[in-house]
Amino acid sequence: MEWAESELLATLEKLRERELQRFKDKLSEIQPKKGYQLLPSGSLKNADPPALTDLLLLFYGTDYGAEVAAEVLRAIDQAVLAKRIEKLINALRHEKYIFERQLQQHDYAKGGFMYVKCTLNDEQYQTIRAEKTSQEKMRKLYELVPSWGELQKERLYQALKETNRDLVEELEGK
Repeated sequence: MEWAESELLATLEKLRERELQRFKDKLSEIQPKKGYQLLPSGSLKNADPPALTDLLLLFYGTDYGAEVAAEVLRAIDQAVLAKRIEKLINALRHEKYIFERQLQQHDYAKGGFMYVKCTLNDEQYQTIRAEKTSQEKMRKLYELVPSWGELQKERLYQALKETNRDLVEELEGK
């Protein structure tokens, strides 16, 4: 997803100083959809395009962050840049569709992925996918575990058991 972050940043960098200020002002007025927090206005005040990109991705994830950016760009009469972000959104949706199709095909061979897929919501999935290394992705996944119910923990356990049986047996002392 690094390409999505780069594309979002490149788009925001096309805004001139005055337009960037209008973007930040409008962004601070946007009411995020349910499940997302309002961006702190103090963080927006002196934010440059890289900082804005980081804030959008941190608070909203890649998909929704791009949607918010496109909405704000349309609101400040930057239709050309909004269309650029809309292309990014379509590419993200396509990538997600392809990934899910591949996941479904692998579900027959490795049923464990289905357990994890049913355990994570879109925001959690995006947060984990945003990490660069496998180790960082696993750390993010394990950070979520304490907030899960028994069913979600059981799904993760089953997924690990089916995909990493040796590791699970070693951890269980078998």
